[in-house]
Amino acid sequence: MSADPPNDSRAGVVIVVPCTTRRRELPSHVELDPSRCGLEEVSYAKCEDVKSVSERRLITRLGAVDDEALFGITRALRFLLGF
Repeated sequence: MSADPPNDSRAGVVIVVPCTTRRRELPSHVELDPSRCGLEEVSYAKCEDVKSVSERRLITRLGAVDDEALFGITRALRFLLGF
């Protein structure tokens, strides 16, 4: 989720939005369509659970969000942060 410049910093961390396959009907969860995100099943971005993680923990890319999902995630984050 973090922008490219911070990803290239010496800190060695990236900001991520964890995902789950469990549907909870929360307004902070954004549905990710597997056919458009490269995932194996419908998943949900848990926007209320933003984390920074070490780049070393990122081993294999499992998928990538499309523009529509990114817009939904951005909208949920803005709502949660009061923007």
